[in-house]
Amino acid sequence: MIKNKLLLMKNIFTKQFRHFFLILFAVLLILQLLGSGTFIITKTKQLLFTVFITSCLTSIFSYSRIYFYNYLLALLPLLSLLFCKTAAGEVITSVNIAYYSIFSLSFTNIIFFLYYYSTAYKTLRLLSPVVLLLQICTFLLSTAVWGYYTSSQSFPTATTILALLQTNVSESYEYLQTNFTGQTLLLFLFLVLVYLVFSLLLHLRLKSCRINNMPPVAIAVFVLLNLLTVYKSSITPDNFFTNTLRETRNALAQYDNFSAQKNARPKILGSLKSLPKNAAGVYVLVIGESQNKGHMSAYGYHRPTTPWLQSIKNQHGFLLFDNAYSCHSHTVPVLTYALTAKNQYNTLPLEQAASIIEIAQAADFHTVWISNQVKYGAWDTPVSVIADQSQTQYWLNGHLGETTQTTHFDLSLVDVLKKLPVFDKALIVVHLMGNHGSYEESYPHAFNRWTGKSHIDKYDNSILYNDFVMKQLFSAVKDLPNFQGLIYFSDHADDVDAGLGHDASRFTFDMARIPLYMYFSDNYIQKYPHTMAILKKHTSAYFTNDLIFDTLINIMQIPFPVFEETNSLADKNYKNTSTNLKTLYGKKSLSEDPFAD
Repeated sequence: MIKNKLLLMKNIFTKQFRHFFLILFAVLLILQLLGSGTFIITKTKQLLFTVFITSCLTSIFSYSRIYFYNYLLALLPLLSLLFCKTAAGEVITSVNIAYYSIFSLSFTNIIFFLYYYSTAYKTLRLLSPVVLLLQICTFLLSTAVWGYYTSSQSFPTATTILALLQTNVSESYEYLQTNFTGQTLLLFLFLVLVYLVFSLLLHLRLKSCRINNMPPVAIAVFVLLNLLTVYKSSITPDNFFTNTLRETRNALAQYDNFSAQKNARPKILGSLKSLPKNAAGVYVLVIGESQNKGHMSAYGYHRPTTPWLQSIKNQHGFLLFDNAYSCHSHTVPVLTYALTAKNQYNTLPLEQAASIIEIAQAADFHTVWISNQVKYGAWDTPVSVIADQSQTQYWLNGHLGETTQTTHFDLSLVDVLKKLPVFDKALIVVHLMGNHGSYEESYPHAFNRWTGKSHIDKYDNSILYNDFVMKQLFSAVKDLPNFQGLIYFSDHADDVDAGLGHDASRFTFDMARIPLYMYFSDNYIQKYPHTMAILKKHTSAYFTNDLIFDTLINIMQIPFPVFEETNSLADKNYKNTSTNLKTLYGKKSLSEDPFAD
């Protein structure tokens, strides 16, 4: 026992150990100072502890140059994310740097502790390829983050990851086409190939390192302490990397809970069938995609992109709303709130938030979902759960999550509408492909009016086609028996002028300014003149589309027990302004929009 302790002391507390310890600690302190731009040094005890473990590990490998090369090859890609976040213009504190440095060192230590076990014990030799695989995975992860930064000049967030999880192969290909040149992709592939070759060669040479004999108990203690450090540094919100992963996991858990409660919510709702006898009717909710009102002539755009809307916006029964915004810049977050009782302004847990489909069915409305989007994505979302609860469903895009491409343009949705049976009471939801990128794939060649190569020309052509689709859809629904009203809104917009799409990590208000318009039949106006008058009064009011839920059930005259009247454009108590309304799930006030009053 005493011999083992002496061996341990001899191998660890050497002059080399002390030099390495001091140099590594100094480097981490300098990294804190330079990265944060302050003269604040924090978490010194945790840093000292991590440096000690790292120094002990290095002593096991006899301070070999080959070991250093391998270690740096694993560590530097992780640490480089600190510089990526700084380059993206995000605020990074000394605490962020300290915790992420501790996490990166400790995680890299795990890789090489595993390698030690693969050489020390014959039964664990299979750990050697696992070590190489872990090292390569850290590099690929870091490369993906840098690749995202290259295309967006921003650091990925939980929203980014969620969007990727809900993205199909075709959308990924379109994203690469839009944001990367062939030369850039080749450069990234070349870097990956070079890294793989170097990693393999250095990994093979690592076997030649002289490894000091250490008491197994001592090694086990080092490993456990290192694992504890990884855990401690990963659970804090100050670790920007693991915090992003945690936020992603929490959002996915919310989605799972919403899906799990889909059978319980209707039972809680009970029956809402005590409607006035004259409340029967057919309502149509149309959801657009990526439509920016700034590119619609009905809202003042210089090109005649919406001739139908321009011609009808002042007609009797038609209402065009001037100041509508999306509550987020991605489809799933938007529709998760727009189609449920959950919104940016309440604290209702998502799994308890009844959907508009559940409410309508409880009120004895037949529900229909007609969509030109994919039925399922890579992840089950609240939107797919809501749609799947509809009593009648038509899915024109049969790719089931493999692609956004469809064999049908949006006009085919009108044919489905015309074939619907007669309903006394119904809520019909129509989900368009709309102005989804790549823009040129969302319209037929006949609508290629602006023929320049600019993405703006293609986007404007898609707006023109959307206007034509809505003209035909409007003609079809207003002739439906018992038709009462049509409500149209876009899920979000695209910042097409800046070429930013709708990436939340690069958010601009051009991604949130959306069209909102409604049409009501003479029959509806006669039955509910007060509702119509209030809606007309609010056409210039500020509005976020997560409040569509409250507005729609108010329009449909459904007596929902927890209806929030101050959230409905159809209620006299609606007094929201740009000051109290928000977007990006509460992160941005509408008052920050330069175009807001």
